[in-house]
Amino acid sequence: MTETLNIPRILIAGDRSSAGKTTISIGVMSALRDMGHKVQPFKVGLDFIDPSYHTEVTGRHSRNLDGYIMTEDAIHEVFSHAVDGADIAIIEGVRGLYEGLEATSDIGSTAQIAKILECPVILIIDARSITRSTAAIVSGYKSFDSEVNIVGVILNNIGSPRHGEKARIAIETYTDIDVIGEIPRNDSMRISMRHLGLIPALEGRRRMFDFDDNIGKIKNIIKEKKVTTKYIL
Repeated sequence: MTETLNIPRILIAGDRSSAGKTTISIGVMSALRDMGHKVQPFKVGLDFIDPSYHTEVTGRHSRNLDGYIMTEDAIHEVFSHAVDGADIAIIEGVRGLYEGLEATSDIGSTAQIAKILECPVILIIDARSITRSTAAIVSGYKSFDSEVNIVGVILNNIGSPRHGEKARIAIETYTDIDVIGEIPRNDSMRISMRHLGLIPALEGRRRMFDFDDNIGKIKNIIKEKKVTTKYIL
């Protein structure tokens, strides 16, 4: 178990559902693979659609980790088996960081997996239309559970350089957490949807002639913003 936890790993969580976890996660995974790293992806919860994108961009089967139906030993076992031969593990969270089965426990939540695997957390904040308030959000998430190690923030849906600057300054002034990425509001950062949510990667490839181009644009935005260079490697 100790040897397993020596592998570099990061958990990408959101401040809410639809904060941009999947697009940013696959962008980071794809960028790291381009850099020559063997990336092992994971998804918190029993979702099968997001892992299809992870598998597509990394070339390694994404695995599910669920703290409600799996014991801690089972989570470690799945993680240990999957990371064999990998250089780094990237875990995409589910819903908001602390959303789980119950109102007063972290069972089934992204936070639970982060604690079980002693995994640093990058928190994605949907910063559309807010600046200074982002600092309050980060402060609240950081203090809510001291066992969850939030090490960096990615600001998503940034409308302008000035918008990003104000939010970043607020967070870094009022908290001890760095902003490691500011992702612009950009249609290229969207993955096609259907009534049940994201379409699986294989279906997307069949239906969209520009599927690879869209994934490439997501990767390039992540690389341009240098999201992969701090706290992840």
